[in-house]
Amino acid sequence: MNTTTNNSSQEYDKAIRYIYKLMADDKISIGDRLPTERVIAAELGIGRNSIREALSILGGMGIIERKHGSGNYISPNIGKSIGQTIKMMIALKAVTIKEVCAFRRQMEKSVCAMLCEQGIRKEGTCELKNILAEMKSNEKNASYSSVGDKRFHDLLILNTENRLLIIIMEAVTDVYREWIDFALENVDAKQYEILLKSHIDILKGIEQKNVKLINEAIDLHYDIIDELFENA
Repeated sequence: MNTTTNNSSQEYDKAIRYIYKLMADDKISIGDRLPTERVIAAELGIGRNSIREALSILGGMGIIERKHGSGNYISPNIGKSIGQTIKMMIALKAVTIKEVCAFRRQMEKSVCAMLCEQGIRKEGTCELKNILAEMKSNEKNASYSSVGDKRFHDLLILNTENRLLIIIMEAVTDVYREWIDFALENVDAKQYEILLKSHIDILKGIEQKNVKLINEAIDLHYDIIDELFENA
């Protein structure tokens, strides 16, 4: 075994874990500047070449970005990077579209359960109701259904105010929307009516803290989407 190579690997791994811990401990967040290479090297007692290697790896993953003359920052586009990774996994057949849809369904339930537990701001409820009113008034316009659907679900996620959940959901949604927008082009009047009702019941369930009603509405929504996918 090459001892030098092994030590180098251990050092940049140590640097990566150090940066992850800074994020986990909420000491740095999206858009924040990382400590300098010199500071990290001194903190960990490792060489700056290993620090650079760690930063290069994290940069390749889309987690950090380097600003010339300024330093390294936690990338505001982490969600996009995760989305690209999911697309690559689908292309490589490591995961399927069906699995991504199932994950999105369960995450949606988690989002709504969180809103039931912590509550939702009055402004958020009003905006969701306005979206539903617009969707209702455009009930026969299938292409608009996609726009209203996206705004509604995006707003649910944002109202959790949970940054990690928002990033993950945005990443999955970025991939998911490509299929759902296509599927919703084929929605008929009856399906639109069911989708609209599911949105209404999701909001009603959140207001009443009725998780059973929410889950039934979400399943109704995603069952229609799955059906559209199968027939597309």
